[in-house]
Amino acid sequence: MKRVLRSIAVAVAVFGLSLTTVGLAAQPVPPAPPAQPAQVVPWANKFFLPDIATNREQTAPAIITHNFGDVPHGTLCIHKFTITNLYDVPMQIMDVRKSCSCLDYVPMTKVLQPNETAELTVTMNTAKFVGQNAQTFYVTVGPKFVSTAVIRVSATSRTDVSVNPGAVSFGTVPQGTRLNQSVQVKYSGRSRDWKITEVVQGTYPFEVKLSEASRGGPLRGGVEYQVDVSLNGNSVPGPISEQITLKTNDATNPLVHIGVTGTIVAPLELAPGKVRLEAKVGEFVTQRVLVRAAKPFKIVGVDGTGDGITVEMPAAPAALPVQVLVVKFIPKEAGAVARQLRIRTDLGDAFALLPVEAEGTPKSNE
Repeated sequence: MKRVLRSIAVAVAVFGLSLTTVGLAAQPVPPAPPAQPAQVVPWANKFFLPDIATNREQTAPAIITHNFGDVPHGTLCIHKFTITNLYDVPMQIMDVRKSCSCLDYVPMTKVLQPNETAELTVTMNTAKFVGQNAQTFYVTVGPKFVSTAVIRVSATSRTDVSVNPGAVSFGTVPQGTRLNQSVQVKYSGRSRDWKITEVVQGTYPFEVKLSEASRGGPLRGGVEYQVDVSLNGNSVPGPISEQITLKTNDATNPLVHIGVTGTIVAPLELAPGKVRLEAKVGEFVTQRVLVRAAKPFKIVGVDGTGDGITVEMPAAPAALPVQVLVVKFIPKEAGAVARQLRIRTDLGDAFALLPVEAEGTPKSNE
């Protein structure tokens, strides 16, 4: 009897196990986790590749990078990214966002036509951090098609060498002005014979003079240099964005870079710089011309009028940084006229030349 009961128990156990197996087999298999989408690279990143104009089929990285390397604490690092418009529609920078107050940039409002290039200048101020740091610019281009390029810049701010101020900034300077600014380069590391050995020469619109200001001696160590940057009086109008390179005897960090920026403006600037007029015989047409200078001035006279071209002087005799002239054309006969007006001011010998091209056309009943 016990043997029969044991057989029944075994049979029941086997039957239960089979039911469990069937139940497990019948359960649905959970779906596989969805695949992660591939990282989408902004097409605007291609604009910042240095050789994209000659190799348009290359793939852009997810992030455009630039490493300034190890630099003295306080250095204002400057880099110019070349931008190339690859497409058949005009493009321009619509917005720039930055991840850190240590970042800045020079606004660029230029509209890039197809295949045209320009430069976006960015800066990283190492006076605002110590050690290694990496931060990001988000540069949005448009307006017809919109994409945001991702640019990562990095630098290591060394504490054993410092630059104060971090760069030379002349600001806006009238042409012909001589101006000097100084930068202190200080070494406070362990080497007692650290020194700047050379100023690398370049075709700069300024002169660079290096002098050792103080040295701590064999016990205290440390040394401080003064770098004098003098703007030439014969600098041509336009922006200045240069970098002075100093060589040191430090094999691990042999170079110190100092940025120099500014804008040289002509004594007088005209907007527009050339006037084109057209009027029927006996009628007249006018064109306003803005005359700008770096400091308040007066217009004392305009030479070269004639052939129906006259100039109305500013109504207010006060000295202002911007004056307004009105060029007027009244043709007495049909034909083309070309004159060059010489605008004289009270700024010493400063004057401006304004080309004027005019066309007299016949009256409708002629």
